[in-house]
Amino acid sequence: MNNNRRPTSGRRANACPRLLAVGQTILLGIGCLLASFGSSAAADASTVSVTTSPVRQAVIAQPVSAYGAVAASGAAVQSLTLPYTVRIATLRVAPGQRVSKGAPLMDVVADATATLAHDQASTALAAARRDLAHTRALYDAHLATQSQLDASQKSLDDAVQAEAVQQRVGATNGTQTLRAPFDAVIMQLSAGQGDQVASGSPLGLLAHDSQRAQIPNIVLNVEPSLADRIRPGDQIDVRPVAANLASRAITARVATIGAAIDPVTQAVVVTAIAPDSQGLIPGTRVSATIETGPAQHWVVPRSAVLRDANGAYLFQIDGLHRAHRIAVRPAVDAGDKYGVDGDLLSGAPVVIAGNYELTEGMTVSVAGGQ
Repeated sequence: MNNNRRPTSGRRANACPRLLAVGQTILLGIGCLLASFGSSAAADASTVSVTTSPVRQAVIAQPVSAYGAVAASGAAVQSLTLPYTVRIATLRVAPGQRVSKGAPLMDVVADATATLAHDQASTALAAARRDLAHTRALYDAHLATQSQLDASQKSLDDAVQAEAVQQRVGATNGTQTLRAPFDAVIMQLSAGQGDQVASGSPLGLLAHDSQRAQIPNIVLNVEPSLADRIRPGDQIDVRPVAANLASRAITARVATIGAAIDPVTQAVVVTAIAPDSQGLIPGTRVSATIETGPAQHWVVPRSAVLRDANGAYLFQIDGLHRAHRIAVRPAVDAGDKYGVDGDLLSGAPVVIAGNYELTEGMTVSVAGGQ
């Protein structure tokens, strides 16, 4: 009985070392696997996925917003008047119409009192000439004195001047046609056909045609605190406020900057010249962006610039996919982009997404770019 049990005990004793070896092998494999996972996780933890954008140096300007209307400035407007009373016989134009120099505007008939003064001046001139001729004949015949001849000459001179005044006034019998004194836009007609208009009263209002002359034709209101940034010649992007006209954007240039605040609008008035404004008729309400202080800066997307206690900075990515923190000084805030100054790496893109997670020298993977 005892001899039969000994072999079984021997086999069990021999199996134990084998089981221990297998267990050690399994544990070693698990350890290696865990170590592999750990190193992979560590590598992933040190790499950040970012989005980049190219950086360039260019001229960028500080925008200033303004609102106003297409309208002629005071220097571009002229009132149409006559120095005598007239009746408007025929109107040849309508408000808003563009006319060339010399184009007929209206036909008028002078008042009888005005034509009478013109006729009297002409009659007096003819009489003065006859009187001088008669006095000179008498003087030559020694029948008139020198003082009489001088008096006749003075009467003629006075008559000539009086007649010249009436000619300048222009009040003649019959119908007269008033013509445009320059290329213009009819801003207003102050009277209708058949109306009697007193001497010196306006018949209409003309504005210089800015498409043919460098005359301000846009009036804008600017916040007083921003007006000192604006200079004559600054470029302006003008766009109608009305939604159906929003696509008719035009380019203008600053002509004048007001030196005082308008008491009604509490804004500074800025006038502009827009030569190509045919699509915008006078009276159109507009919004404008004035490009002030254009200068050369690094142009970067707004999201690229971060700030902390040390100031503004951004990250650039070098050829080895490493992030570098660069201190910058924002000089221009142009909405979705900044104009910055600093020691940027030429040709290296800036990080615009994922930059909050970066530190100096960190390795990155570029997920997207612009």
